[in-house]
Amino acid sequence: MAVSLAPGFTHRLNPLQLLFPPLCLICGAAVDAVEALCSTCELQPEPTILGQWRGRTAVRDALDEVWTAFWFDEAMRELIHNFKYGGYRRLGRPLAGMALEKIGGLLRPGRFSCLVPVPLHRVKRRARGYNQAAVLATSLGALTGLPVESGWLLRRDWTRSQTGLSVPERRANVTGCFQVIREGAGEDILLVDDVITTGATASACAQVLKEAGYGRIAVLTLAASRKEE
Repeated sequence: MAVSLAPGFTHRLNPLQLLFPPLCLICGAAVDAVEALCSTCELQPEPTILGQWRGRTAVRDALDEVWTAFWFDEAMRELIHNFKYGGYRRLGRPLAGMALEKIGGLLRPGRFSCLVPVPLHRVKRRARGYNQAAVLATSLGALTGLPVESGWLLRRDWTRSQTGLSVPERRANVTGCFQVIREGAGEDILLVDDVITTGATASACAQVLKEAGYGRIAVLTLAASRKEE
């Protein structure tokens, strides 16, 4: 799946690419300079074929819809790990394109006012250099024309990682850690994140958005943990 560049964008060849050509992030095969995956590896992550699956999410209190494109299998785990921790922010564009191929109908015109990425605490964002959810949302916005509002929601409290926590512990860990910066006027919002496991983080975001006057809140993620299968 080739993702088209925005109109007017031209790619400039870096001379170093002649000596060190870009490689696929999964198999290491040579790829075009604007791609991150080869055509074979783009087909490897397994789609969920679940579409809207709010009823299968453990924590869904304030979420009206839950959408995910792929299972968090070995291929998708490798991609997201590079995207989040490896500095490969250029993966945002192909990953957004892959997600849209699976559940693009979700983003038909008029469904949502804007995309809002799930925020990172400033310490984590500084350590990584960027918020992967914001990069993904920006790529989705560029491909769909939906505005991206990264400044509407803030993660004000540092929390420990959700990894290894039970469902009640996950819920308690993120309760109250998000703050709305801009009051709502009934707008329907699509939250964007990389992975959903229990839904605790997305639900905590949705709760404060609804309390601040926003309308329906959905979440779109690249992948879902098999724990929710």
